[in-house]
Amino acid sequence: MGKASSNKKVARAASTSGGRTAGGRTPWAYYLAILAIVVLGMALVYISRSNHLKVANDVGPTPPAVGVDHWHEAYAFYTCTSATEGKVVPSFPYQVDAAGIRTAGDGVIDIHPYEKSAAGKNAVLGVFTAALHVTLNAGQLSIPSFSGYGGHDFHDSDSCGGKPGHVEVYTFASSTTTVGTLWTKDPRLVPLANDAMVVVAFMPTGAVVPPPPAANINAMLHPTDVPSATATTTTVPGATTTTVPTTATTTVPAATTTVPAATTTTAPTATTTTVAPATTSTTK
Repeated sequence: MGKASSNKKVARAASTSGGRTAGGRTPWAYYLAILAIVVLGMALVYISRSNHLKVANDVGPTPPAVGVDHWHEAYAFYTCTSATEGKVVPSFPYQVDAAGIRTAGDGVIDIHPYEKSAAGKNAVLGVFTAALHVTLNAGQLSIPSFSGYGGHDFHDSDSCGGKPGHVEVYTFASSTTTVGTLWTKDPRLVPLANDAMVVVAFMPTGAVVPPPPAANINAMLHPTDVPSATATTTTVPGATTTTVPTTATTTVPAATTTVPAATTTTAPTATTTTVAPATTSTTK
């Protein structure tokens, strides 16, 4: 009798396929907890993706617009050589960036967005430094090596002639501004601007950071990659209507008026002087 009851218990356990607890109850709390974790994970992924797309697409009417604006901003990297002085890092060579924020090797940031991730409010310094493979944040400035520069990795509080250095970004409102404004937020979020200047520095607090070199500023003021700037001045309609017709109409009539004067003075005098003497001498 005992053996039969044991067999019945085993059969009942097998029929539940392990879906019940030892007490014969389904572990709904466990299943609900697993379901909640899955739902929460999916929600977090969705929110993260939505925020990323919002940042990429939330450009609104703010320039620079994709395929429309073409800005230029002089830049420089400035690193300490002592507690009070620094040196300018050579300009980066030509860089290609799919987003449209790059440099032609002339010390100028070429801001010509190809996609929304680099347009409007998304046109920030971090997009440019990423194209240069420069690590830039509040605690680190890492400049890779390239022709003319051996590269260097600066970390917050590294010594600058005995004083701790810090990553700083200064903005200059125009080409004539000599004193920059210190950016106090995330350096990657510095907005880029047209005909302005920006300097990324690693210097002790309070050290004077100069604007970009004169060659960089000159290249910004006289860009060579904007053909419309010269085409509009040479092909103005007024140039074709005022210069060409005046030279053509004033010189040609002057040449035709002098030719008839030469023919009327010589031909009549030659015919009247030879006829008169022939009728008076031979009749008497």
